[in-house]
Amino acid sequence: MSLLLIVLKVVASLAFLAAGSAKLAKAKTLVEQFHDFRLPMEIMYFIGILEILGAVTLWFDFLTIWVLSALACLMLGALKSHFFAKHPISRLIPAAALFGLCVWAALLENWLS
Repeated sequence: MSLLLIVLKVVASLAFLAAGSAKLAKAKTLVEQFHDFRLPMEIMYFIGILEILGAVTLWFDFLTIWVLSALACLMLGALKSHFFAKHPISRLIPAAALFGLCVWAALLENWLS
């Protein structure tokens, strides 16, 4: 495993762990976002659990490519939700950055294996 891939996995793990934890802790800004998305709070909790599970299972080598792909799909859903909620571009940047990170890491993982 290359050093670059390790760094990407660390960054992704920390970011998704923080994002998932914030959802489970009912951070005010995230609750407001999910109201804007017209999604129930149960979906926010479910996504938070998925993000935390993704952050942890990212380190199982046999699952890495699948987890990165799933997290990228989750970020596509986040981007769609922000877009349809008519949020400013600045609110889309974190999801877009995490999407790019997941795709980049998945491509690197695939290339190295």
